[in-house]
Amino acid sequence: MNWAERFKGTEFGFVQERPYPVASPISVEALVEIVQECGEQNWRVLPLGQGSSFPPNFSLRTERTFAITTAKLRDIARLSNGRMYCQPGLAIQKVLLADQPLQRKTMGGLICGTGDLPTRNATRTFWQTVQCVELIDAKGRTVVLPGPASAQYALGASSSVLLESRGKAGIIVGIEFCADELPLQLGPKKLSSTSTENLSSPISRQVSVRSADALSLFDW
Repeated sequence: MNWAERFKGTEFGFVQERPYPVASPISVEALVEIVQECGEQNWRVLPLGQGSSFPPNFSLRTERTFAITTAKLRDIARLSNGRMYCQPGLAIQKVLLADQPLQRKTMGGLICGTGDLPTRNATRTFWQTVQCVELIDAKGRTVVLPGPASAQYALGASSSVLLESRGKAGIIVGIEFCADELPLQLGPKKLSSTSTENLSSPISRQVSVRSADALSLFDW
């Protein structure tokens, strides 16, 4: 497959072909087309944000992997009923006002990535405002999963599978959350490491530090 020729249109934002192909699509439609083509060619997809959760020396475990970055999906809009909508490439500081620097750079990375205690606390605070998350699955289908702010959250498939998943549960393309004004001011309350691990929030059940993940596409 000549990926550079297949995705030569500007909407796909093709970046490189080697050592593995990378594209930065400017629309959800272009992203879906890439995912569907990868499925037909039996290639795996590696979702990326701005790469801030990857150490400089990471490498892929396997060939036939196509990386898609959502960095150019940065739309934000005000919806009705006190809700906002944003795409995963939107910078965190446009949504959240934190009193400490966060290790993630984008809203998609905040949900799917890992981080230190301040970053996890910021994720937990924002997570409680999420109404639903729209994602693209491995076959290029659009899936909408309810968030904690939705009455449907406990009734079926939950968006909590996305937390710290590094994109393995799907590629986030939209986040709907409750907010009257932006940026949201994060609360001043500090959580100790012990109290964080004792909370019932789904994020507290995730493994924050992964040195070797057998299910992953990459090594650290």
